[in-house]
Amino acid sequence: MSGTLLRTPRSISTLLLRRGPFGLSLQPRSHFSTHPSHWDTFKTCLPELKARGLVESVTGPDGAIEKHVAEKPIVVYSGVDATAASLHIGHLLPLMSMLHFFLNGNHTISIVGKATASVGDPSGRTRERDELRQQKLEKQFKGIWNQLERFYENGKTYALKRGYKEENIGTREVITNSDWLDNMGIVEFLGTVGRHVNVRHMLARDSVRGRMATVSGINFAEFTYQLLQSYDFWHLYNTKGCELQIGGNDQYGNITAGVDLINRLHKIHNPVEKHQEDPEEPEEKSEDNPEKEPPRAFGLTAPLLTTAKGEKIGKSAGNAIWLDAHLTSPFDLYQYFIRLPDAAVPEYLSRFTLLPLTKIEELISKHQEAPHERVAHRALASEVVELIHGIEALEKAEERTKTLFSTANSNLLTMSGQELVGAFGEKVIKLPWDAIMGNTITHALKTLNIVPSAAAARKMVRSGGVYMGREGEKIIDPAQKIKKLWLLDGNVLLMRVGKKNYNVVQLE
Repeated sequence: MSGTLLRTPRSISTLLLRRGPFGLSLQPRSHFSTHPSHWDTFKTCLPELKARGLVESVTGPDGAIEKHVAEKPIVVYSGVDATAASLHIGHLLPLMSMLHFFLNGNHTISIVGKATASVGDPSGRTRERDELRQQKLEKQFKGIWNQLERFYENGKTYALKRGYKEENIGTREVITNSDWLDNMGIVEFLGTVGRHVNVRHMLARDSVRGRMATVSGINFAEFTYQLLQSYDFWHLYNTKGCELQIGGNDQYGNITAGVDLINRLHKIHNPVEKHQEDPEEPEEKSEDNPEKEPPRAFGLTAPLLTTAKGEKIGKSAGNAIWLDAHLTSPFDLYQYFIRLPDAAVPEYLSRFTLLPLTKIEELISKHQEAPHERVAHRALASEVVELIHGIEALEKAEERTKTLFSTANSNLLTMSGQELVGAFGEKVIKLPWDAIMGNTITHALKTLNIVPSAAAARKMVRSGGVYMGREGEKIIDPAQKIKKLWLLDGNVLLMRVGKKNYNVVQLE
C-alpha cells in the first residue's frame, strides 16, 4: 500500500512560530502503533535475526535496542535508491530483516529513493555514479517499487505456508522520498538539517574518507548524501513514528547520522522533556548520541554479501545476481544457489529462508552424510526461488533442472525441437541459419563460444568430447560439417559437449 505523508513546514522559524510537528509537544505519530490488535500478536524478532546472522551492528548503548523493540510493535524502515533496473541478492539481507519484522506484527516502510538516486550514495563505492537521465530513473523507480511490493506479497504467502499466522502479521507500505524532498529548497534544507550537522563528523565517516583517499575524490552532491538520508529518517520519525532504520553494513555511517539528527532535533524542540519523568535518573551515554540523551531512534545493519574471496556482491562490483526474472531467470537463480560452495550453504539457509534453525541443522547433517546429493543446496535454491518468484516459477525451475541435469537425460531424447527450446528458455542460442549450416563442427563450437579458439575446438573434437543430435552421434573429425538430419523440427540443433553440457541452437 502507499502511504500519505504529512508535508513538513517550510523553515525552522516557521516551525517554532507555529508550534507544529517540531514544537515543544512533539510526539511521533504512527497510524500503525495505535491499533491495539497488534499488541496481542506482536513478538520481538531481534533474537531471531541475531541467531540467523542477519545483524552486523546496532546503534545505541548496550541492550538499548533489544529492550526497545521488545516492548511494543514499532515502525521500521529501509531504503534503496533507484540507481539500477532491479534489486539484487545483496539487498536480500536487509530485506529479510524487514520481512521478519513485518511477519511478527510490526509496521515496515520501504523507501524507493527517487530524489536521492540522482545524487548518489558514496557508501561502498570508489568512483562517482553516472548521472541518471530522468526517463531511465523513472523506469528504474517503477521497477524497484514493483519488486518491493512483490517481495512482501510473495514473502507473506511463503511464510503462511511455513506456519506463520495471518493474525500475527503486521502492516507495510512502499513510499518514495520524492514526496518530501522534491519541494524542499536548499535554504530550507540547510536551515532544517545543515545547521545541526557537524562537518567534522561527516568527514570522519568511512564512506567519505574512503572516497577522499582516491584520485577522483568525492563530489559535493555525494558528500551531502548522508544529510538527505538523515532527513529521510527524521521525516519518518516525525510523521510516522519510525524508530528503527535497517540497511547494509556499508550504510552504518549514514544510519548513525540519521539517529544523531533525530536525537538533536528532538532535544532542541522538546527541551521541557529533559528529566521530566524522573529527574534523578542518570543520563545514558552513547557513542552515537553526543548529547548523552537516551536515544530516540536506532539503527541496525545487516552483513554485506560477499564472494568466497571476500569481494562484495552487487551492481557496482559487476557480479550481481538480480531479483528481476528478466535479468536473472528463476532457473539461473536456482542454479546459482545449487552451485554455491558447501561452506556458504549453512549461512545462506539461515539468512535467506524462513526454515526453522533446527531444520537447517538437519539439512546440513544430511549434506555431510551424502555431499554428492546436494540436499542442502537444493533446499536453499527451492526456498529462495519460491520466496522471490513464487511457487509456479519454482516448479518450472525444478523441472528444467531435472530435464537438463538428470543422469540419463532421458527426457531430452524424447523432446521435440520446440519442447527443447521451451525447456532451455533463455539458454537457447539463436543464430542465423547460415552461421551454422554448411559450416564445420569446429566453426560451430567457436561461433557458440563453447571454446576460445579454433585450435581448442579441433582438440575437443579429436578427443571425442562432442556429440550431435538427439541420438548423440560422436564426432571425431574436426572437418565434419553440420548435417540437416541432426536438426529437430527443421531448425533446432542439440549439441552435447562432455558428459552433461547440452547446448540448444535455434536457427532462424
